[in-house]
Amino acid sequence: MDSVICLSASKNTSIRWRTNTSSFCKGENMKPIKSGVPTMARYVFAVLSGSLLTTPAIAQDDVFEEIIVTATKRPENVMKVPLAVTAVTGQQLQASGIKDMFDLQQNVPGLIVGQSQTATTSNFAIRGIGSTSNNFGVESSVGLYVDNVYRSRQSSIINELVDIEAVEVLRGPQGTLFGKNTPAGAIQIRTVAPSTDSVDAYFEATAGDYGLFRVAGAANIPLSDTTALRGTVFVSQRDGYVDDDNFGADFHNDRDRQGFRLQLGYEPSDTFNMRIIADYAEIDETCCVALSRVDSLYSRASLAGVPVNGTDAVFLNLGGTVYTDFPYPQPFLDALAPLPGTVVTGVGFDQYRTGYDSAPVSENEDSGLSAELNWTMGNGMILTSISAYRAFDTYDSIDGDFTDTPIFVRDNRAEQSSFSQEFRLSGEFGDGGHWVAGAYYFGQEIESVTDTFAGPLFNTYAQITNPQLMALVDGIALFLQAIPPGTLPPQAQPFDANTFAKNDFKQDQDGYAVFGQIDIPMGDKLELTLGGRYTDETKDITGVFTDSSVGPPPDPVAILTAIAAAQGGDFSLLGDLLPVLQPNVSWGNYSLVELSPRPNINETLSDDQTTGTVKMTFFPNDDSMLYASYSTGFKSGGTNTDRINPTFSTLFGAETSDSIELGYKGDLGPVRLAVALYQTDFEDFQANTFTGTGFNLQNAGEVETSGIEIEALWRPTENFELQAFYAHNEADYADFRVGTCWDTTPFHTGVPDPAPPGIDPEQCDRTGYPVPYNPEDRAFIAATQDFPIGNNILFIRAEYSYASEAFTDGDLDPLTQQDSFGLLNLRVGMDIESWNSTLTLWGRNVTDERWYSGSFDAPIQLGRMNSYPSEPATYGVTFQMNFD
Repeated sequence: MDSVICLSASKNTSIRWRTNTSSFCKGENMKPIKSGVPTMARYVFAVLSGSLLTTPAIAQDDVFEEIIVTATKRPENVMKVPLAVTAVTGQQLQASGIKDMFDLQQNVPGLIVGQSQTATTSNFAIRGIGSTSNNFGVESSVGLYVDNVYRSRQSSIINELVDIEAVEVLRGPQGTLFGKNTPAGAIQIRTVAPSTDSVDAYFEATAGDYGLFRVAGAANIPLSDTTALRGTVFVSQRDGYVDDDNFGADFHNDRDRQGFRLQLGYEPSDTFNMRIIADYAEIDETCCVALSRVDSLYSRASLAGVPVNGTDAVFLNLGGTVYTDFPYPQPFLDALAPLPGTVVTGVGFDQYRTGYDSAPVSENEDSGLSAELNWTMGNGMILTSISAYRAFDTYDSIDGDFTDTPIFVRDNRAEQSSFSQEFRLSGEFGDGGHWVAGAYYFGQEIESVTDTFAGPLFNTYAQITNPQLMALVDGIALFLQAIPPGTLPPQAQPFDANTFAKNDFKQDQDGYAVFGQIDIPMGDKLELTLGGRYTDETKDITGVFTDSSVGPPPDPVAILTAIAAAQGGDFSLLGDLLPVLQPNVSWGNYSLVELSPRPNINETLSDDQTTGTVKMTFFPNDDSMLYASYSTGFKSGGTNTDRINPTFSTLFGAETSDSIELGYKGDLGPVRLAVALYQTDFEDFQANTFTGTGFNLQNAGEVETSGIEIEALWRPTENFELQAFYAHNEADYADFRVGTCWDTTPFHTGVPDPAPPGIDPEQCDRTGYPVPYNPEDRAFIAATQDFPIGNNILFIRAEYSYASEAFTDGDLDPLTQQDSFGLLNLRVGMDIESWNSTLTLWGRNVTDERWYSGSFDAPIQLGRMNSYPSEPATYGVTFQMNFD
């Protein structure tokens, strides 16, 4: 009898497949596959492999297990899906030591997961295209799903990956079956479901450096022949890896996460099953610190002549601390020595050391309840209902000046709740045909409140860094001293001790969609796929802006004119000075966009879009396929929730994409191969521009991406596996005339931004420039070797991931370019059969690469570039015990 391969349900991480001589394997993820390679070829390969390696070669039929994905809304072999999709199973997550989505990106082509100011501002990109999370008014370009339920907030899935069946990463537009907000792709996370087969459980404990402590576990409990419970729980804590001279060592970027999931499975018959899931997870971390990578004590172009100071010199004048590893000549450092602040030399970005006056805070709570019901009806049709309620509440606080000088602090509070309902009907027809049709509803409410508070030194700092403002304040003071007392009220400071700005946004959203897709067999080897989706969406948006300013906006020209006239004996214009006199405190707010009063908004945004797909699939034999596809997607419009210049529109419209993809998937002897060639064009691209202290979202133009992805898996023997991928992705702005201009490089070099002026003179035309955060070349290779020792197995795994250079900020300043880098992860462990357990020693980033995932020009500063540090080398030990 031919042997078949089943995906093992064991939690033992070293067992990646098992041989079974039964004619079937129980469970939808345990299905047999057979090779079409001729027997003689299998025999020759086995002989050659045996001569090269000491471990015995495995029979060709036993090389690969079948991995099931639900990318087509039905369980299907990943090698039969005409789509670029990578499925990382729960066993693979454990074998690689992947704890969250940030780790996962190393193992998946095209996936980039970033994090900036806080844990709430995490973001996802596929094939170079993603969306910011810094502004609650924008939605993700990558659709995010957990157990078939849409997650509208990107940061809601960055917590621990525990008790996971698989993570599927679908690349390219997914506008047919997944709908809105998928112009770049989609991510599906499937958790392990309850089972009535048997009682089983596992417990896992991890300890490591930086005080790492992590425990996780799950238990499956059958209640009857038809009902089962499954509970999952985790707690993860770790110190930070960035030192703060004011708060202590290992302070910033710590880890404090916990959560649980409780599931009820019910299957009273072959025609009905139900799964109810309740989950809760929270994060409470000191995240995320930004380090000075390029200081601004002096313009480096000025060191050969008359020195020019940047804003870091102002911080020194206010008693602050500046860290630098730039080799300034000693006379320049001596010139700064009389200032009350401190220059710490020899400390650059790679030392992961800083000093803040207020610690960053990241807190969020994610919870939900969902129910999935499946009825099998006549003619094999299946009706599926998925109902879900979700809530995601966050609180974040950042030191807005990113120094230990109390300039300003920004707090963000947001509450999101949503309800979704999907009805889906699917079935089969003819010889291998499939169809699916459905309707979908998504309703959401979001409230986002952003508060900006001035610190004790904000008034002084703002005047020093704004010579025109300082000259105006000094001129008014001198004039008031020269006129008789009581003629005019006393002068008001431009920014008093209670200066603040508050942005309060509310959004109500309702969206409806109908969709359908059909797979039509065209003979034995061809299949045509047609699909379409219509979406109608409405968003009601209100925004209330409040601030500390009192009185009308001052006119500096009119004020100086009134002073000059009064000095000449004409006092008729003195009324023009009133806006800057008591009681009109915080009149300086009008000079800064992020604090300036602006009108409230009350808008309604409506979108209706039709998206779809056409695919042709060719099966030359049982073990390979070729496909060509055309797909479209869109991301709905929204509103800025930051206080931006009133000359810019608050609203922005939908973003659309269309993509052509050619692919191949097949098993070639001991090698499993998947190749995809693609080109995707984006219209009305939603660009996010950092304007100093806020983010301006707008429909900026067009983006073009194209590339190739190659994934390979080689299993020449029973005990050795080699996994690899290579991805080349080019992403460029085809039309982008509202880009952000360089600030830091011109200050330090004297060389202006070479881009021509954009639509606004203060913007730069980035047409033809590359899209940021996109390393054009990425590669990954992982080798795993097992060594049987009696009844136990010793295993060794090494992973190396590579990323080419990439810009790490939207302005494409050369100083934001991260050089290419590679990360090496190592694992060695033992499967102990008598204990039904695994003990693993591991290290991640063992070469201690110090790289950064994002950069920005520090707010209200000149010449300083800050970047977000990524995790350094970490080591630990994990023990897992299985109970079954």
